[in-house]
Amino acid sequence: MRPPLVLTVSASDSDGAAGIQADIKTFSALGVYGASAISMICAVNTQGLRGTHYLPGDVVRSQIDAVAEDLMLDATKIGALGSAAVVEAVAEAVRTHRERLGWILLDSVMIGTDGAPLISAEGARALRTALLPHVDMLTSNMVEAAQLLGTAPATTIDGMRDQALALQAMGPGTVLITGGRLVGDDAVDVLVHPGGTDLLRAERVPGRHVRGSGATLSAAITAQMARIQEFDRAGELGEIGEEGEHDDVITIVASAREFLASAIENAEDWEVSRGNGRAFGPVNHLITLDRA
Repeated sequence: MRPPLVLTVSASDSDGAAGIQADIKTFSALGVYGASAISMICAVNTQGLRGTHYLPGDVVRSQIDAVAEDLMLDATKIGALGSAAVVEAVAEAVRTHRERLGWILLDSVMIGTDGAPLISAEGARALRTALLPHVDMLTSNMVEAAQLLGTAPATTIDGMRDQALALQAMGPGTVLITGGRLVGDDAVDVLVHPGGTDLLRAERVPGRHVRGSGATLSAAITAQMARIQEFDRAGELGEIGEEGEHDDVITIVASAREFLASAIENAEDWEVSRGNGRAFGPVNHLITLDRA
């Protein structure tokens, strides 16, 4: 008997709101054991990014090697990588350990909540060519999706759908483009998967505690997928899904969106920084699966 296991490869954020810290908190809230490989170190707080320190590619690769060679992983999430050297190192590790890493999600982190760039131009190109073809799912916001495609950001749901299909053609079987930047009362995400295309709608959750929301959503999706893998090994039906369709990616993504909405809503009254009221605060990862 063992818990579901997930590896996250991402940046360390000093304020604990995003990156590795957000991933591990999300995994724990959803009952998943989290391991990590740090790709870069960000000196950051709720006021903004103060500095980014890239790690050498071989240092990142050695962390992934150590985890993949020992832990029985069910899934892997890849987040902010920063430099082309790190992207190439991670892509090589994925090719080497493909079976050991389990189901793989790439969250194409390119910009922070405050708009600060988090990857070099060379890194973005490497992300598209070296890594994207080797993952099972891609999550992107509208700006990041456009950067991967080398086009202007979509301004409509139809445009989001077209870009999601174009990204799916590059390799990942499933693509989720989040539409938080679209104007409207509802938050609309576009999900393209092997079975077709779905629009996921939910009432937009107001609030300024949204830093780390992208990391939290993709971590929740990865955690839910790891839980599915664990239940499959045990020969049991997992908690996710209905009428036996527990491997339905739509159900998994919808569950992750509910977790994120709850994390934002339950942070409404938080005061965690001296800059409250003038900056983006963190979502509340201190919620449980039952409350999500």
